[in-house]
Parts: sequence; structure tokens; C-alpha cells
Amino acid sequence: MPRHGVSSGQGRPRSGREQTLDRSLGAPSLRLLWMGLALALALSDSQVLWAPAGAHPLPAQGLPAKFIRLAPQLRQGFSWWNLTCPACKGLFTAIDISLRNEASVAQVGSMAIKMCTLLKIAPPAVCQSAVQLFQDDVVEVWTRSVLSPSEACGLLLGSSCGHWDIFSSWNISLPAVPKPSPQPPEPPAPGSPVSRVLFLTDLHWDQSYLEGTDPNCENPLCCRQDSGPPPASRPGAGYWGEYSKCDLPLRTLESLLSGLGPAGPFDMVYWTGDIPAHNIWQQSRQDQLRALTTITDLVKKFLGPVPVYPAVGNHESTPVNGFPPPFIEGNQSSHWLYEAMAKAWEPWLPAEALRTLRIGGFYALSPRPGLRLISLNMNFCSRENFWLLINSTDPAGQLQWLVGELQAAEDRGDKVHIIGHIPPGHCLKSWSWNYYRIVERYENTLAGQFFGHTHVDEFEIFYDEETLSRPLSVAFLAPSATTYISLNPALPPCRVPCLPNRWQLLRELSPGPGPRDLHPEPDAGE
Repeated sequence: MPRHGVSSGQGRPRSGREQTLDRSLGAPSLRLLWMGLALALALSDSQVLWAPAGAHPLPAQGLPAKFIRLAPQLRQGFSWWNLTCPACKGLFTAIDISLRNEASVAQVGSMAIKMCTLLKIAPPAVCQSAVQLFQDDVVEVWTRSVLSPSEACGLLLGSSCGHWDIFSSWNISLPAVPKPSPQPPEPPAPGSPVSRVLFLTDLHWDQSYLEGTDPNCENPLCCRQDSGPPPASRPGAGYWGEYSKCDLPLRTLESLLSGLGPAGPFDMVYWTGDIPAHNIWQQSRQDQLRALTTITDLVKKFLGPVPVYPAVGNHESTPVNGFPPPFIEGNQSSHWLYEAMAKAWEPWLPAEALRTLRIGGFYALSPRPGLRLISLNMNFCSRENFWLLINSTDPAGQLQWLVGELQAAEDRGDKVHIIGHIPPGHCLKSWSWNYYRIVERYENTLAGQFFGHTHVDEFEIFYDEETLSRPLSVAFLAPSATTYISLNPALPPCRVPCLPNRWQLLRELSPGPGPRDLHPEPDAGE
């Protein structure tokens, strides 16, 4: 099983949230409560502050050194951690009582803005814009789901303050076909053909990046038109970017992509999502679609005829992390986004891949004989996807579909690569557990996994369930192109060729006594 980070008392997925609930006391305030939680998760850069899920009760290990350095800086701006447990429960209980008759979306939104401002989750202007962006979707979710004050405080402050148990476990079905005997990977024979795959992730284009602005502003994202000038004692944002909580201007991404020629030629590109910037409090659908089409056109321009295989990131939607399962229809569905992706990516994807992309943001195809590529929509495993509080049991049937794809590949003797945005170790517990079961069952078929999202260069190792000592698969997590937060842009030319291959990693880890957590720090020159 993967070892990555620490287990933080995260919730367990629960299905069937449409059950009858007693809403006689404070239903609108519970919706407000979730809005506060959604804003806290979204505005506090969850990829840095929330530890990955643990599928087993393995010994806790620390976060990477870079995360440890960044967390105190971010916590100063987002003050959930300043609450004591009694104060937290008292606050949310008081909200329940005081708002029992406040039923409209506008009233809920007004109180959410006050709470966001009071707790200093973000500056007042950001609180107001974010609430207005989130409120309709959040209230819709909370007509079907609830959090108690104890569950909320357990989520925010840890299991010692309350038990966040709003979900229950679920399992997908594996075929009755017996698992073949594990076949350890072998090194390729000398002179074997080699494919060169370019791995791009987390580009995060900021459409409002402005040179000379304050790179250390009070907002969650800086170096922008609304960041204001820096103090006289500090320089402003640089022309190409900045080591701070800033994303990239278009010229930097254009320079990055245009410089790939000497590193090629590439046979194909794995592009694992997060195209828009981190200004999640003020994004419209038009903003997201502009980012999608602009960066897709840029990739086509500089990579020419090379096939590109994308995956959907959590920042592609607005509100951020908001990816309702397909049973949510109408204006609140993700149809607007998936349809635009299908249109933009049509030159790269066959008809069947476009069909499932339009349904749930995932697809499978065969780039070449003997290889099957599966692109997963990892937003259906995300702890920040508030739509999953309605029903988190295998959203869109994606994992059961994955099992079918892997079994068909095993029957044909094909190998499979999986790409996605959020790494499986960062997912809801039951989703991760089911994914790990699938990886173990199809270890002979699954040749590689590729994810992004964390913005740093690392990997997750999967171990067998029986002994927790035999490594059976590895997931590569590529660093980000963006500098967010205080990072060097990761230039793609060295990513896949410079990484140790699956055979080398598993051979080196085989003698180990048990699960290990590997967090290589980015090189200073990346």
C-alpha cells in the first residue's frame, strides 16, 4: 500500500445520503457550516495543508520538509487552527440555534461572509466574492446532506475534537477471474525500443498576472492586478514569475513549451491537469473555458503532431473542486466543462474516449498496440469535492469501469498506464482503499501511474495487502510548472527520462522491511 504523508482522521465515504433526516433544527445553518468548510478548504491551498489518506493503520510519518516550512506561513492567514475544540463546537452550535429560521440562499450567504471574515479565512473582499461564487452549489448540496458541529470540528481540528464520520465504507466488485501469479517486472533487453513521454502538470496560467505588483499581498494569490504595489523596501513581481504565492504569466508557459524542441522528439504527452490560476474566489465559467482553450492551443502550437492525453484537474471547474457526479443535471452539472474539453481535445482522442469524457471526465484509449492508457477523473475521489457528500459511492461508476478496462487488458495481454490529477494517496479513504485493491489485483497489467496536484517531485509506492512488504506498483507525481507556492518552475524535458523506471524502483525497494515514505526534494535548478 502507498505510504505518503500522515493519516489525519479523514472521513470515510458514505453512500445513500438521500435518507430521511431530521431538519427541524438549524438546517440552513448546517448549509452555512458546509459553506464555511468549503471556503476553508478551497482558500487554504488544500494540497499543502491536508495530509494524504491512509488506507492502512500504518505508522504516521512526517510531511515533506517543504510542506512543514510552508504550513505555518499559510496558517497565519487561515485561522481555523486558532480555534480551541470547545470554542469550535460552541461556535457551530450557536450558529445552529441562531439561524434556525434563516432559510434563503441570500441569508445563508450573508452569514457565511461574516463567518469567513470573523475567522479570518481570507480578506473580507475575498470572503464576499467566494461566498457569492459557492453559495448556490453549496446550498443545493446541503438540501441532501448534513454535518453536525462535532463532525465539523473533527474535520477542522482533528479526531481528538470530534469524529468526522459522515461517510461509510463501500466496495467495488472484482471479477471472479483468478489473479495470475505476480510477475516481478524485468529490465528491458538491450536495444529494446524506448518511448519518450513528456509529462506536463499544474501549469496554472494567471490571466491577470502583472509585473511589478506585490508578490506578498494579503490575498490567497498575488502578483496580480488587484495585488497592489509592493512596499518600497521590496521588489515587485518579476517579468517571468515570482517565488511567492503567485502563478505564471502566459509568456512563461509559452517560453517553457517553445523550448521543448531540443529535449524531443516525444512520442506522446501526458498532461495531468490544473490549467487555471488559484484565484478561485473570482472565477467564472468563461474564465475557465478561456484558460482551457488558450493553453490547449498553445500546447498544439508547440508540440505539433505529437498526441497529447489530458486528465481533468480540480481547478478546471468553478467553484473549485466542484465536480458533481453525472446524476446531477441541469445548469449545476459539469456538462459545460466536459463538452468544452471534448471539443478542444477532439484532435487527440477517439470517439469512444470522447463519449466517456462527456459523461464523467474520464476515458481510455490505445496509443499503440499492446498499451492501454486510462485517464481518470480524480475529482471523484477528492475530499474537497463537496458534491460527494450527496453520494460518494464510486461516483459515475468510474472505478467499476476501471476494473472492466483492466480485466480486458489482462485478457488481451496488454499493459496499462493510468494518468490522473490528484494522487490516490490524497483521496477519500474508501475510494483510495478500493483503488489500492484494484492496483494489487492487476499488478501484472498495470505498468505505470502518473499524477500531479502536489506541485513537488515525489512518488507513491504500493505494497501487497498480505505482508505490506512486497512493492508491486509505483505512482510518479510530477512537479508543477507554476511557482505556486515559492517553487521553481519544473521544466518538463527531464521528467520521465530522468526518473528511475518501475523495475529499478521496485528492485531497490524489495529488500525493505515495510512501507516507506519517499519525498525527494526538488533540485534547486528545476
